[in-house]
Amino acid sequence: MAEPKVLIPLTVFSQFMSTPPTMDVGATIAGEPVRNQSHKNVPPLNARQQPKPNSKPLVKSKRKFMFTFIQTSLLVLALLFSTYSMVQLDSLPSQGSKGSDAHEMLVRTEGRVADSICTEGGAEIYIGNDLNSNGYLDEDEVTSSTKVCHGKEGLSGPQGNPGTTLQPDLSRIEIEELGIGSITCPTGGLLIHSGLDTDGDGQLGQDERESSEALCDGLVGSNGNNGQSGINGVQGDAGSQGAPALVEQRQPSPAVCPSGLILRFGVDDGVGEGVAFDEQLHDDEVRSSIQICSTPLLSGPISDFANGIADGVSPTCDAMAWMVEQQRLLTAGVNGVDGCELWVSEGFESSTQFLLDINPNGDALPGQYIGLNSVQTAYGERVFFDADDGVNGRELWVSDATVTGTKRVAANGDSIPLSSSTKVVKWGQGIVFNGANDALIWSNGVITTPVFSYPSFSPTQQQNLDTLSLGMATFATEMLHANATHLWFSAKAGNDIEPYLLTLDAELQSWDLNPTGASRPNAPLLIEDGLVAVAEAQNGRQLVRLSNDGNISWLTTLQHQGTGNPTTRVGEYLGIHQLGNLLVFDALTSGVDPQVWSHNLSSGQTQILSTTIVAPGDWAGGLVHQQRIWFDCVAPNVAHEICSSDGTVSGTRVETDLRAGMASSNILEFASHGEHLFFLGSGQIDGIETGSTLWHVQKNGTPTLAYDPWPGVNNNSASGTYGELLLTEHHLFFISHDGIRGHEIHAWSHGERTGDWLIWS
Repeated sequence: MAEPKVLIPLTVFSQFMSTPPTMDVGATIAGEPVRNQSHKNVPPLNARQQPKPNSKPLVKSKRKFMFTFIQTSLLVLALLFSTYSMVQLDSLPSQGSKGSDAHEMLVRTEGRVADSICTEGGAEIYIGNDLNSNGYLDEDEVTSSTKVCHGKEGLSGPQGNPGTTLQPDLSRIEIEELGIGSITCPTGGLLIHSGLDTDGDGQLGQDERESSEALCDGLVGSNGNNGQSGINGVQGDAGSQGAPALVEQRQPSPAVCPSGLILRFGVDDGVGEGVAFDEQLHDDEVRSSIQICSTPLLSGPISDFANGIADGVSPTCDAMAWMVEQQRLLTAGVNGVDGCELWVSEGFESSTQFLLDINPNGDALPGQYIGLNSVQTAYGERVFFDADDGVNGRELWVSDATVTGTKRVAANGDSIPLSSSTKVVKWGQGIVFNGANDALIWSNGVITTPVFSYPSFSPTQQQNLDTLSLGMATFATEMLHANATHLWFSAKAGNDIEPYLLTLDAELQSWDLNPTGASRPNAPLLIEDGLVAVAEAQNGRQLVRLSNDGNISWLTTLQHQGTGNPTTRVGEYLGIHQLGNLLVFDALTSGVDPQVWSHNLSSGQTQILSTTIVAPGDWAGGLVHQQRIWFDCVAPNVAHEICSSDGTVSGTRVETDLRAGMASSNILEFASHGEHLFFLGSGQIDGIETGSTLWHVQKNGTPTLAYDPWPGVNNNSASGTYGELLLTEHHLFFISHDGIRGHEIHAWSHGERTGDWLIWS
């Protein structure tokens, strides 16, 4: 008899799943850099009480450890039940049907708010069949459910000094892979052990295991019987072979979770770049995953370049880039001995290592001009940056995060000098940049050539582009922008600096926006079928739409209301952002500070969005988040705070008042992850200054303190004084001061706040 056909894929839906401007701080705060910048005059502030951050330390106990294991076992049992149900349903006799008609087995995990059952909140796990084939487990399709509750937190202890090493919990979860033919799982799978590492050796011995549960892969099923179409008795086609549901365990990155597991669920169906029926779960075959950590996610300093209170970064030595493929951070740092050189880290302190001394006799200053730029090339992920080796001046370099893979980029054996006006963008599996020798160049680290000789262009196309670009100069001094296929840049032909477009199909488009002079386009925004930029017209700086087919459409006719003169400052700080048919931008049309404006692409209407909110994006720029533009601003009663806009007058508002009185919140950087917004800024908790720290804006718009590297009264970590706020799939990286080691790189794991991780501690 043929093996029962496994047609039901298992899917788990989980909802847990440059130096900045100076700061205005009213009171003296220890460790804060001296400030000398004058600030805007603002009306008095209305103080608002700010919520307390939810960051109580945990009190561990043996009883709590055991409760953790019970929770984990419930989760594992729920997954086991879903696998068992899947196999049992397929083994039941039924009329043959097409494989595509089989009902899908779903597991839905939802967050559970605190109630009488789960006083600290938790998770509700539902299991059932997708009877209506809508891809979602509806309430009437649920066949079983279980609850998993968070453990209770202990009482807060007294404020202590910052620690240097995070100690992991004694609780451990270990996964043992079972090969095909094992007694426990004949088809292969996983054996999940949980227990207490009482001897502290980092492993679970036989006597330390509290429970062991098997999670077995399903069998590859055979073809189903022929079904009946039901039309004139015509026999239907045979059902296709059902791909098995697979589950795979992975260990979390030690930079995120020191003790936990990642369960990935999928179907061995060869989706994307996967290989069907090879009994391996490829990335494209993964349908969902659950990430579980038995301790709070790791956060804290990951570097101490200069050893001790000395700063490991400086205004010209603070560039960094996250390599997604290698899960590494490439960064500039100064250790006081070798100067500012190149370092590499996996995201936790013991992994941060000196990579290469590019300039043995001084400072290489990696990324001083163009930063560090991670690019996926045909040869793998590479980081491009500028550096000075002490001999040849500042040139283009590339690194794969290894010593041998870090080298100077050359064209025909010659190095490529860069200048402070060099710009760089990702395009064509490499980068495009304007060199110091006034050329527009493309490179992937191995091949380097003028952009008009891009390797994929045919000889005929290259010859044609050479002819069309003859006489061009002053490349990209005003604008350089790109998407996957289109490269937009400014160049000088004759006496005018105008915009140009080059595509991967070797098509070159040009415009003459200002017949009487140079248009000097900047502040580009890619939109459907073209680009919007700010350019010079006869009536000043205006918004113009450039279509890919060569058409021109001037969008605005702004003028200064007080003088009647043409506008000169448009899109300087906030830039241009799109919300549906609305463009939101900054423009100076009255007074001395720019205001927030919008333009409707459908109606052609241009309007000011607020007469009281000024200086939008002056320090932090702007960010599109949840269909709104978020930006720093100055407004009555709140000084320098966060504002947002949906592109309408009624929807443009002040969002925060983090510091009461005549003090500003000094908003420096924004980052967005799904429904969650993060920013660096200063605030108050119960009237006590936090200094510049990392904040989190919840779904309801309420900001809460996420991470303070230097807690305590009168302590200011000055987060964001150097570098940027770098968001990755796991972390937020930024430079901060913890009172012990000077300005160094800190990492904060955002998975607990964003719901990407289940924390059982």
